[in-house]
Amino acid sequence: MNDGQPGESSPRLLALDEQIVRPVEVLLGEETTIGRESSNHVVVMRREVSRLHARIVYEDGRYVISDAGSINGTYVNGRKLDAPYTLRTEDVIGLGTGPALLKFSDPQATFVPDQLRYDERLLLFFFRGRALELTPGQTRLLRLLYRQRGRLCTRDECAMAVWGEPYDSATHAAALDQLVTTLRARLKQIDSHANLIRTRRGMGYVLEG
Repeated sequence: MNDGQPGESSPRLLALDEQIVRPVEVLLGEETTIGRESSNHVVVMRREVSRLHARIVYEDGRYVISDAGSINGTYVNGRKLDAPYTLRTEDVIGLGTGPALLKFSDPQATFVPDQLRYDERLLLFFFRGRALELTPGQTRLLRLLYRQRGRLCTRDECAMAVWGEPYDSATHAAALDQLVTTLRARLKQIDSHANLIRTRRGMGYVLEG
């Protein structure tokens, strides 16, 4: 836990909305609560925000956010939380519907260069500095997973990204599994230990890292 005095290097939440009582909340304790009630560390005076909406706890040197049973849900980078999420610097947090209300900033976060990178100009993926030769279908799938790193991408989301139509097990199951298998093989051609794409059986896929 950071138990020094607040400073420019302290992890913090930055307000993105004028209805947040304090513009900056420095994270120093084991738990930070967010909600509409005045007893919370971060008070958000918006009707869609629950009295106790979300919690951020300090665990093993990282800050982890979870929904606190709110009515309208907690979002990170536009995705609704269905499990605790480890915050990274520059993540934006939404409370219910509407725009993001808070941004997490950790000025002392260790910079870790992406082993997987997408070049928007060249429309190419690079893994450990080497360009990946992918089919259009592989590229569309990996682009979805890459943009939602650390999040479950459902099979329906994958089908929409690759084929532009809702997932149908009879039509898409084998083809989607094959795309994932070949993507993993491409990554292993560069690094035999690569294991970035994880399967959530019956649900979808997660790109880690």
